[in-house]
Amino acid sequence: MDVEPSDPDTFTLTGAYENRVLEALRVAQHQVRLAQAQAAPRMLSALVGLEDALSDQIAWLENAAEDDKADAEESGEAERERQTWRPLRAA
Repeated sequence: MDVEPSDPDTFTLTGAYENRVLEALRVAQHQVRLAQAQAAPRMLSALVGLEDALSDQIAWLENAAEDDKADAEESGEAERERQTWRPLRAA
């Protein structure tokens, strides 16, 4: 995630779409934490709940990515992918 130095409220999402979703959730989580500092009691309660929900969603996505990597390793798919990046040897 890139933050423009001239405008700290601007950011750019990069990478795969799954990564972009995680970055957007992390930005939202950060904004919720900032908002909690000046929130009235009921809003604070709602923001705390939202922060918890965002944390759960972030963890869910991170765990899914780790599980997908483990599945790829077990199936041999990850090794086949690594092989495609190796240069061919001259005969």
